[in-house]
Amino acid sequence: MYKVKKENILMMLMFIINEELKNFHNNEIDEKYSKGEEGFIVGDDLKKNRIAERIVYWNSFTKKSFNYISSTPSREVLKTRLKLFKHTPDCTNVMYEQIVEALGQYLEVCNLGNSEAFIELINTTPSNKDLTFEWLKENSQLELLFDNLKAYGFIEGSSPLKSFKNAFGGGLLSDVQQINFMATNSLTIYLFDKLNEEKFIRYTAKPNKVIETITGIKNIAQTRDKFHNSKTGLPKGHKDVNLILHNIK
Repeated sequence: MYKVKKENILMMLMFIINEELKNFHNNEIDEKYSKGEEGFIVGDDLKKNRIAERIVYWNSFTKKSFNYISSTPSREVLKTRLKLFKHTPDCTNVMYEQIVEALGQYLEVCNLGNSEAFIELINTTPSNKDLTFEWLKENSQLELLFDNLKAYGFIEGSSPLKSFKNAFGGGLLSDVQQINFMATNSLTIYLFDKLNEEKFIRYTAKPNKVIETITGIKNIAQTRDKFHNSKTGLPKGHKDVNLILHNIK
């Protein structure tokens, strides 16, 4: 059975953390400066430096923490490290919840599923109700995406628009009805990753769980890992996804 690599768990986690850091510090600096021309110049310069600095810090801090917990997987070490994550000023709720989920996967890959740290982590997992993805563009673009996915054979022609919109409505995940995707699992996962990358949607704290609920696809992390580690790093048919996204811009 294919096994997810530790490096790719961290890579996916850092992608989400980096996006959160950009949003956090852009908003924070915007609040500190006036809307005048000079304020924007200084603010933009500060944004670039601050974000770059914090991304470097979080990459190092996260890797060191994961490695430390896996080398000493006790309850006390886990609690201390999670507290350090949570009390870091620019750690958002999305970042913290994603760290908890990724750390669980990381410990499993390290064959530490029976450790004190893993058991404690399961009990520490946030109890907030899971939400589905929220569409960030115009409603007309979401409808155009729906039409293009049907035209390119990604979803069944009989799929209802109402269910599709609900899947991207930002509401409770429990209210989402599964959509029958006809594309390969790899291509479907790539589609969601590209929607997030190009800011049509914003990944929640548990993107794999949301994708699984919407599509019914299992083992999402493993499937993504496989095409990331293929010769091209892309799934077969990826150009169709790029065309679809181009069509709805």
